[in-house]
Amino acid sequence: MIGRMKMRFVSLAPVLALGLAALSAPATAQTMEFGCPDVGTTFTFDSGTKVVSRGRDGMDCRMDTVGGAPFKVRGLILANPAPDGSDTSAFIAALRPERLWPLEVGKKIEARYSAGGRTWTYILSVPRAEKRPGPGRVPIDTFVIEMNEQGDKGERSVSRWWISPADKYAIRFDSSTSAGVANRAVVTEVTR
Repeated sequence: MIGRMKMRFVSLAPVLALGLAALSAPATAQTMEFGCPDVGTTFTFDSGTKVVSRGRDGMDCRMDTVGGAPFKVRGLILANPAPDGSDTSAFIAALRPERLWPLEVGKKIEARYSAGGRTWTYILSVPRAEKRPGPGRVPIDTFVIEMNEQGDKGERSVSRWWISPADKYAIRFDSSTSAGVANRAVVTEVTR
């Protein structure tokens, strides 16, 4: 009888483990296919800057800065031109962030970029999915994309984007460098 009870408990263990794992699993989907925000969707950032979606061109989302110039965002993370107006085409071609798609927790890519006699190494990953306060402080599902950068002279930086599957856009960005420079941008409103 005890032998049968042990067998019964052992045979139920995987079922119980799966059930407990399901209860503790994050609320987000396990993957996210690439997509751009619907045309006309406006994102307002905590800085007051507004950008409007103008459509899709392959792995680029075409965007306009209200009162400014148009730009493209490759893989929902890298803008060209950059906010400072610089051409980031060579950088984007070296990193090829589109390789991260579809987003899936645990996915990782590596790249190198060289310019002006210098070389940088990059690791881009999707370390987790998480609920995050979104526009209006409403919790929303996101995938975190993290980019670790190391220069050939020991410089380091880390950048993170919180990508909302519902909005098909980064609702938060932050970065910091080993030199103590930090930056962030948070979407405070989405208008469709």
